[in-house]
Amino acid sequence: NRNDYYRSILTDSSEEERTTLTGKGEFLQSLETDFQLNGASSERTNLLNQMIERKIVVTPENLKSNQASSVLEDYSIENPGRSFQTVAPGTWKVIYAPHMTTMAGLGGGEFDVQYTLNDDGTMVSHAKYDFPWLRQQGYLSVSGTYGSVSDTVCRVDFDETWVRQLSPPSDGNLDDNYDDAPYQNIASVPDSVTKSLIQTVGRSFFIEGVSVFPVSYLDDDLIVFDFELLGTRICARKIN
Repeated sequence: NRNDYYRSILTDSSEEERTTLTGKGEFLQSLETDFQLNGASSERTNLLNQMIERKIVVTPENLKSNQASSVLEDYSIENPGRSFQTVAPGTWKVIYAPHMTTMAGLGGGEFDVQYTLNDDGTMVSHAKYDFPWLRQQGYLSVSGTYGSVSDTVCRVDFDETWVRQLSPPSDGNLDDNYDDAPYQNIASVPDSVTKSLIQTVGRSFFIEGVSVFPVSYLDDDLIVFDFELLGTRICARKIN
């Protein structure tokens, strides 16, 4: 387990030996959680940038063998805009996105963002929001497709948007019958004027600037997108 390896280096090694930790390892170790959105800091952003700068580009076929032969290098798959589709299927969690945590912090809340990408090129995303002082909790969900633009750029094309507003008990005691999961698709959302309004408003935000993403790092369980519209990056980690 590569995460256990990183942790053993930080725990058992001297300061000099820790310099051999990979850029990816240093970045991951700087985070508070493995699969949730972590707070932004200049240190974490610098470590993320260093990971990208130190990467060694390999073919998708050679990724595993290179990782096995040396855990002290960061191997990124070549042509990530197109190669992304070879490792994409599965569930990914956003673990670092400064613009998201900044926005959440302004409202005194937090986000938890998950993407599920399917073999057929379809995808669904659920962004859980929790703003206690506004008494707002729920999910903003989108669905669509993903694909390639060029060797270095991928894109997502969303076509549906929906929301599930949660209403947890005020005393915080959740029984076994409380359902806090998102609606899995647009068909699961009960018909209403609100549903139609959200669909209409959501589609107006599906612009090119939030659809096209250069990929600056990609391996079998980590990807870094450049969010050029806001001049920041999004790092997501595969959980299965």
